[in-house]
Amino acid sequence: MTTKIVFRKNNSLHSVNPRWRGNPTANGKFFNRQHRWKPGVGSVLKWRFSPNPQRKEKKAIKWNPHVHFIHSLDEVVGNSLIWLGHNSFFIQLGGKRIMVDPVFGSIPFVKRRSSLPMLPTIFRHIDYLLISHDHFDHLDKPSVLQLYAQNPAMKLFCGIGTGELIKNWLPQITVVEAAWYEQWCDGDIHLTFLPAQHWSKRGVSDGGERLWGAFMIQADGITIYNSGDTGYAPHFSELPEMFPHIDYCMVGIGAYKPRWFMKPNHISPYDALTASTDMNAKVTIPMHYGTFDLSDEPLFDPPHVFRTEAEKRNLPVIIPELGEVVKLKHQR
Repeated sequence: MTTKIVFRKNNSLHSVNPRWRGNPTANGKFFNRQHRWKPGVGSVLKWRFSPNPQRKEKKAIKWNPHVHFIHSLDEVVGNSLIWLGHNSFFIQLGGKRIMVDPVFGSIPFVKRRSSLPMLPTIFRHIDYLLISHDHFDHLDKPSVLQLYAQNPAMKLFCGIGTGELIKNWLPQITVVEAAWYEQWCDGDIHLTFLPAQHWSKRGVSDGGERLWGAFMIQADGITIYNSGDTGYAPHFSELPEMFPHIDYCMVGIGAYKPRWFMKPNHISPYDALTASTDMNAKVTIPMHYGTFDLSDEPLFDPPHVFRTEAEKRNLPVIIPELGEVVKLKHQR
């Protein structure tokens, strides 16, 4: 198979990794650097028809998270973040308001299992929408349409190809599409698109057409990493060279069982903490759990395992409750 390198030139973007020449593609499709496995129909059927050791737990123990209901963003003062469930966050940093992978309700074929801790109508004066990749639990069309209707000046920052898809829904939206390691600067705020080990697919035949990734968000002397969806891979250990001080690491911990099926694309609570250590992050914040039932483990399992393992390793973590306002500061 012939491999070519894709790299776009954009005067508003620059690379934070001078050794990187572009994103790997084959036959017009993006692929991972370390692991090219992606689930096929046979693997999915094998998983669905295999016994689940935690099946009884899933039925017997209900996930009932505490919710802090937010009535207005006026309640959010200064540099802060709010977990909305799954990978959805509201971040206020350096005077900018940022939404990451917003999903306000259920998604196709999967019911939302935790409450959204506010009415979506409160999201006003949003400056940036960050979309990590095109899967329905991260890129939800109704949520994006509502958010844009309330924030027509909002800019979209995403990987190559995802912006083109959203432009079909919202022709007027301002789009910044980035390759891996490309950074966008807007005054004090710096947004960087970084590698993740995952995949993209939204329809029957569009697998690999849009680039997936992670984010580094920087402003006001604070650096925040958001892993998007990813498996554990060497891309974590390369981050300190480019970002020597990471204050907060937001990393997925859920949809991780069974490991033979989930490992390439979804990190476990154990490996999430290893990834945080690899990048020398000061504080780790878990995500990608408790909202959609996408795997074998019960919804309550990932945060319990994560908290227990963090205590064993003596690592500082923050496990936000839904709607809880987490104050952000430079970590020494």
